[in-house]
Amino acid sequence: MAADAESRDARLVLGLMSGTSADGIDIALIEVVGAGLTRTARFLGGGISPWPNSVAEGIRLAPDWSLEDFSGWHYRLGVLFGAAAKDFLDDMGVPANRIRAIGCHGQTVFHHGGNPKGGTLQAGDTAIVAATAGIPTVGEFRWSDLAVGGQGAPLSPFADWTLHRAVGSSLGILNLGGIANFTLLRGDEAPLGWDCGPANGPLDALARREGLGLFDKDGAFALSGVCVSSLLEVLQAHPFFQKELPRSTGLEEFGEALLLRAEETHQDVASEDLMATFVELAAWAVSHSLEKSGGLEGPIYVCGGGAQNPALMQALHRHLAPLDINSYANLGWDPDLREAVAFALLADAFLENEVSSWPSTTGADFSSPLGRICYPSIP
Repeated sequence: MAADAESRDARLVLGLMSGTSADGIDIALIEVVGAGLTRTARFLGGGISPWPNSVAEGIRLAPDWSLEDFSGWHYRLGVLFGAAAKDFLDDMGVPANRIRAIGCHGQTVFHHGGNPKGGTLQAGDTAIVAATAGIPTVGEFRWSDLAVGGQGAPLSPFADWTLHRAVGSSLGILNLGGIANFTLLRGDEAPLGWDCGPANGPLDALARREGLGLFDKDGAFALSGVCVSSLLEVLQAHPFFQKELPRSTGLEEFGEALLLRAEETHQDVASEDLMATFVELAAWAVSHSLEKSGGLEGPIYVCGGGAQNPALMQALHRHLAPLDINSYANLGWDPDLREAVAFALLADAFLENEVSSWPSTTGADFSSPLGRICYPSIP
């Protein structure tokens, strides 16, 4: 798997990702040149292929899946990921044989709550993706990290380090997905990375229950409420926030489960106040984790669905003042496709036999390449 001179020429890699919001497949096509400290990447195109409503709803029911359910969804989502890649390349006019590889994360349906031996599950079989798209596909990135003692998350720091370390000697990248995670870049040094805690997970769960749709549009519901300090203190006492960095978590702890816990302890809180309290918790979790890291001096660039929530962004500005907070778009890359780009770069690093996770980002025993490769069938 060692790289030869030819492999270091310009190569096209496609990244596929579906996040915990389960709204669709993020797709990014990049051109990569070089390797290691000389690796550069250029965005060629991308987009989001929405899940059909029945698929999105099925994914959200993953905690209730049987083994038979998981097996069926593992196959079905593999076909859908592969078909999305094929359709995208057709629309772009790019032949499949020009793509070096697909990096496919799959759809996380379970991630351990802090004990890596609890494992992680991503639905969407890599072999099915490769066979459907007709392109070699690298997947199972998280298991590769678990195998060397890591937590399996966060995995975006490699892409952040590759693309943005030259911007400054100290800068942060904050992703506000279902879970908030943070990358702290320190020039050419290995980055720091960790999960901060909940972001959209409990907000979206409450929005769905209140009939607001899949999320609190424009943060309007949260902005109509007030934070309940006694409830916030209860939520801040969650054991996760006492863990040392790096650390990871998932919606098993900070999705609907957090909503249920809040309502058990504070049954009379109005729903809009509950939403406002979750927003405050998310912002506090970022600030609290940054303090545990030792802090940073440079700017923070924010991406993920939560970056579109004015209530959450206002809370972040309060908690992180006087740090400079910017959109990830200011770095010249699409905030909505950051993770798809990340898995394209992880696939490229795997094919170059280069490390793409560090003890400082996942808690692994040592740095290692991430991924496993599957090839399309030859008729």
